[in-house]
This record gives sequence, structure tokens and C-alpha cells, in this order.
Amino acid sequence: MKRFSLASGNRRRFCRLVALLVFLACVSAQSQHLWWKLEGEKEATCLYGEITVLATQPGIYYCGANWHPGEPAGGYCGIQHNTARERRTIFSIWDTTRTLHPKVTEADPKTIFNRFGGEGEGAHTHMIWNWRLEQKFQFFVQKQPGTAPDTTDTRYYVFDHTNKKWLHSATITSPNGGNKSVSTIGGGLNSFLENFEGKDRDTPKLALYRLWVGKNISSMKFLTHSGGDGIWGQLHDSYFLAEGGQEELNAVFAKLERNYGKPVFGRKGDKLEPIPDMPVPPKVAEALPHLPHAGTVKAIKP
Repeated sequence: MKRFSLASGNRRRFCRLVALLVFLACVSAQSQHLWWKLEGEKEATCLYGEITVLATQPGIYYCGANWHPGEPAGGYCGIQHNTARERRTIFSIWDTTRTLHPKVTEADPKTIFNRFGGEGEGAHTHMIWNWRLEQKFQFFVQKQPGTAPDTTDTRYYVFDHTNKKWLHSATITSPNGGNKSVSTIGGGLNSFLENFEGKDRDTPKLALYRLWVGKNISSMKFLTHSGGDGIWGQLHDSYFLAEGGQEELNAVFAKLERNYGKPVFGRKGDKLEPIPDMPVPPKVAEALPHLPHAGTVKAIKP
């Protein structure tokens, strides 16, 4: 299958760079989090989400969903603003154990994948993705039993607004190793906004988040309750995360008020009133049972 590739020397340098960036993000980045109440869906296998970025700058990662953080085969996905010219979507799964490693088994030709390390190890994928301000970034994650015995496939999809269709970015296959977290989505499910370069703290960054989870596509529930840390709250029937100086953020919220309403701010430990319940958007619900599969690939060996 024809795919984007790097020369072996460049690939090695790229992988080392990715590992270094992930490590630096862990030790120096500042993050704001939303911690979602799972509405009883502790054994969910499907997750649909939306991120709407309203203010941004390079060096920011908007994580749409981080499931089972710190547990075997926990994972995460979202979008990055890397440079003035480059934006990405990323999807990664941690190792099940030190000896049981996930592998990328399906991928779009434009998806780049490799092992990562630094603050842990696992399988990493990313794709150049020109997401836009005030346009919903829509994503879907589904876990299913893998073809190989005692494995789980985690598929990651993104909606292409230009071509009006869903795209299968990648599948990461994980050995179960007797760990329930490998086959489910939950366990401290959160979203976050991370300034991984640690620069320009006062420059406004603002994103809206919505999540639906369930045991199957037809039963996904909208998550109406969340707590948070950093600058967080509710806006436009969504939860938001933000970073920036107070005056700078106030100016952004004032500019957005006509179309998005006024924000309700939360503090760490606060319990805000739930946002209004809503079903999965009809066009999304119609499309999800018929999603395509990307081609099979050979995963990069550890």
C-alpha cells in the first residue's frame, strides 16, 4: 500500500524528537482538565466527541478524551496546534505491560505512526489535520475484540468537513493481558488543554468540549456533569477549558458573547449544574454504524 514515509535516518530522528517533546510536555507543561462523570457507563466501548477551538496559538494540545490514564492500555486523542503552518490530530495507546505492546494494525496513508517513550511507552499516531477556529472537530473512538486472540482493537475516526465524510485514521491493537481497562473506555475519563511549549501564558486559548459514551453506538449517553481544574466552566451548552491573562480572556469572552452566550466559571472542587442533555447529532448517529476501515499496515517494531 502506498503511504507517506520517512527515510530510515530521518524516521529515527523524528521518533527521538517525538519522545523528547512528550517528555518535555510532561515535566514543564501547564494543563487544565475536565474530569467527566461517566453517567454509569464504566464499561463503555464507544466514544463520540467534539472540540471547538475559539482562541489558540502554536504549542497547544487540545485533548478530546484521555481514558484510563495511568492504567494498562490507557489512551488519548485530540488535536494539536504545532506551528503557525501546521496542525495535527493525534491518537495514542500506552503499553499494556512492559512486555505487552500495542501495534498499529490499520492506518490511513497519511497517518504517521511509531513507538513513543519519555514518560512511558506505547503506540503513537498522528496526521496533519487543518482544523479551524469555531469549526467542530468531530472524532469517534471504538473498541472491539481484535482478530488475534486476547487482543482489543481501538479504532480512531475523524470527520472530514471538506469532503463530508468520516476518515479512519488508525487502529491500534493491544494485548489484553488480563486487564479490563484494555477493552473499555473510562477510568478517570478526562479532557485537557495543554501548553506543551510553556510559552505565552497570557495569550488566550479557549476550547469547548462535548462527549458521548456507551457500550455500543446506539446507546451512547451525553456526559452532562464534569468538574475541572485551572480555568474551566460552561459555555454554549458545553464545558470549556482556557488559558490566558484575565483581561485577555475577558476580551475573548466579550467578543464571543453574541454567538455563544456568557460563560459560567467553575473552581477546583466545584459542582456546577449539569449542561442540557442532548442526543448524538442525527447525521453522526446515521453515519457511525457504516464507518470505513483503513488499509492493513505493518507496525513499526519496538
